[in-house]
Amino acid sequence: MELIFATGNAGKVREAQQICDRLAKKWGINLTIVPMPDKVDIPETGDSYEENALQKARFVWDKYHKNCIADDSGMEVEALDGAPGIYTARYCDRDFADGMDKLLYELDRKQALAPEQRKATFECCLTVIIDGTMLSFRGTCPGRISLCKCGSAGFGFDPVFIPDATPSLCMAELPEEQKNLISHRGLAFEKLFRYLAEEK
Repeated sequence: MELIFATGNAGKVREAQQICDRLAKKWGINLTIVPMPDKVDIPETGDSYEENALQKARFVWDKYHKNCIADDSGMEVEALDGAPGIYTARYCDRDFADGMDKLLYELDRKQALAPEQRKATFECCLTVIIDGTMLSFRGTCPGRISLCKCGSAGFGFDPVFIPDATPSLCMAELPEEQKNLISHRGLAFEKLFRYLAEEK
């Protein structure tokens, strides 16, 4: 089954396909993630991950009338009262290098927070529309914000996020296969595949 991914982020498309390839072996279901057929501005004006993911999926379904998938994801930092949250991609106008610098600066202003005070989570809501039926799945990856940027893999805020599952390594230092096992997006896709397998 092909799913158009409602995103202009090539990193998300690549990562989603890698996740699907791994889960296909486990669940016996093949999903092919394809990029948007053309460059369009997808609306993203909701007040939650769920609202944004639904809005993006509906936009693609209405425009192309093809099965599609959308996600809305973000990082929530406890010491910043949950910011940047749903505004993660816009935290520094989608310049993630600047966004990470801003995030580390904001935490530094809190005066040397202990590791347990730098708690954060990566959140993902995945919404699919298949033959007109909409489904949503949520994934959460708990961790903390590092003291500095580490690693060069992944994308977005991966270099400043240390998952609880790998307490000595930032997300950007993990091999892709390991990251996809524990990431918020990987866990949301796992729920999607489990649902599709149960419905077969």
